[in-house]
Amino acid sequence: MILLLGGTTESLEVADKLSDAKVPFIISVISDYGAELAAKHGENVIKITFTTENFPSFCCDHHIKLILDATHPFARVISELAINEAKKLKIPYLRFERPNNYSKDANLKLVNSLEEACQILKKVKGKIYLSTGSKTAPTYAEQLGVDRLHVRVLPTAKEKKKLTNAGFIASQIDAIQGPFSMALNIELFKHANAKIVVTKESGRQGGVQEKIAACQQLGIPCIIIRRPQIDYPHMVSSLQELKKYLEENDEW
Repeated sequence: MILLLGGTTESLEVADKLSDAKVPFIISVISDYGAELAAKHGENVIKITFTTENFPSFCCDHHIKLILDATHPFARVISELAINEAKKLKIPYLRFERPNNYSKDANLKLVNSLEEACQILKKVKGKIYLSTGSKTAPTYAEQLGVDRLHVRVLPTAKEKKKLTNAGFIASQIDAIQGPFSMALNIELFKHANAKIVVTKESGRQGGVQEKIAACQQLGIPCIIIRRPQIDYPHMVSSLQELKKYLEENDEW
């Protein structure tokens, strides 16, 4: 049995690939919304927040033979937990993550942290469009002032409550689910009167290329927060590479 650590669009593509090949797997997610999406791509879906306490017993109880990590590039905690626990349990660990390729652009600014992004944003006048989710929005509000911000989040009550608690009002929130085309990004950025956009290095499935293209069309800067650097034991970056790995390891 494969444990597919999910919660991303890419994990759903992996689930479809495994389902088509009739490879048995369990896909784990951490939210009701994630479970609802995953249920359309796999029969065995479990909503669980893994810890050092429950991860080993889960793997033993479900006879996990491979841990396939397709979580968000910024989900550092679960990736490092899975790597460490897999090593202890002597279970193979494989990371699925597509690489990013950016064209050189003077308006494209790559930074390593939220704090570094804020240092740039403090020197810029005008509305800031946050395409970084609700988790860090309160921190941006504290550092930059909530009035300067416009944020895009998933259309769930939990997300909106978090933003309301941080001082955001309805006119500052785009509660909408992707994918987002370049054209839609342009309209959203224009509607918010954005003078600069902040996003994360979430990969092509996270729509980062469409955000960059929209910023280029509008002539506004785009700040990209680089994904955490994790020393993955093994990694593949395409469905073809994944299939080859599974075939070579008798999992296909």
